[in-house]
Amino acid sequence: MSALDEALPLALSAAIYPPALLVLLLLLTGEHPRRLVLAYFAGAALMVVAAGLIALAVLKGSGATVQSSASASGGVEIAVGLLLLALGAWLWRRRTREKDKPVDDEGGKPGRIAEWSRRATASQKWSFVLGVAMFLPSPLYLLAVQKIADSGSSPSSNVLAVLICAAGVLIFVEITVVALFVRPGSVAAGLERTQAWLADNGWTLGAIVAFVAGVYALVKGIDALG
Repeated sequence: MSALDEALPLALSAAIYPPALLVLLLLLTGEHPRRLVLAYFAGAALMVVAAGLIALAVLKGSGATVQSSASASGGVEIAVGLLLLALGAWLWRRRTREKDKPVDDEGGKPGRIAEWSRRATASQKWSFVLGVAMFLPSPLYLLAVQKIADSGSSPSSNVLAVLICAAGVLIFVEITVVALFVRPGSVAAGLERTQAWLADNGWTLGAIVAFVAGVYALVKGIDALG
């Protein structure tokens, strides 16, 4: 599983997605945070694992790997790189919002994420759905799966590598779940500080990660085409 040297850092970077983290923090304020966060984790895990395995199968089946076609693999990396730059631009734009202003739609009505989050704090079903929605496969995660597909390892090794990367994408949710059962008091104590830090720095950090990974993917893709 030599591909993990490149794939796992990309997957861990995909974990830095402010909307998903903000929703997670909001669920902790619900009446039954353990149930809500577990439902959120279940939805997120289903989406991340399924998307990773499907992406791996598509890449292998279409021949978009280094072993089958270096140019096709490079083309995928360039496409993902462009998606990452677009994601970085969106995150950078979001950081300019007034810190105390809620994320609303144009007409001043609550935005979809804000509305879903309010429902999720009272419903495990909505928490599950929100977990699925917040963890749709990001370009960073798809790039990690591309690295695994390019590794030339056995199918079983590739599947295991995807599962490890999926765990990396979910690292913050996993830590929260463990903390809720092992040291619930520490979660409550750190909640306010985490919310304040994320409001100040989360969008900027996510944008920087997306920009750096986008440039990396473009350089690797162009090099493969050359």
